Amino acid sequence: MLANILTLSRLFLLAICVGLLYQPAVAAQAAAFALVLLIIFIDAIDGTVARKRGKATALGAILDIAIDRVVENVFWVVFADLDLVPMWVALLFITRGILTDAVRGYAMAQGLTPFAMMQTKWGRWLVSHRFMRALSGVTKVVTFAALAALNGLSLLWAGTAQARYLPILEAIIFVLVLLTVAVNLARGIPVLVESRRFFKGTGDR
Repeated sequence: MLANILTLSRLFLLAICVGLLYQPAVAAQAAAFALVLLIIFIDAIDGTVARKRGKATALGAILDIAIDRVVENVFWVVFADLDLVPMWVALLFITRGILTDAVRGYAMAQGLTPFAMMQTKWGRWLVSHRFMRALSGVTKVVTFAALAALNGLSLLWAGTAQARYLPILEAIIFVLVLLTVAVNLARGIPVLVESRRFFKGTGDR
């Protein structure tokens, strides 16, 4: 129960964070930056809490995945709306998430876990290896935090001498965005490639 409450709390915090990101006040932007970190921190501990308390359930795992996707997609859409990232980035992540989640949902209905469904060595490594999972998480954490910080600094430095540093920061952060895109495509494409076997011999839908 506690783990599920932690998981669901991310939606409430996300709503507050989004509202703050649109406020033209430095204090609001600082609070939004802190909430981005808090939301990600809760994501890192809710599963651990469930396992340590012996309360890990299939429902909890599905709920965690679903809210992960909501948080991720909402952040990309908001940052795109704030002109911090191109809209194609948000659309790419939404499309990737819907397709991979659909395939994984089907795999789970067949008794497979999202990671166990991978059969090739390269697919298992890209999708389920601890290094790749950590790299995916870290790139998102750093990128979301950097975008939130950039949103605040753009307001704080507006009309000051420090504003000349903004284009440099924007370029650096855009590289982070591209890295995050590359890592998540690298982990998503194998899922779609290996899902071909589910369509063999199934006939019509």
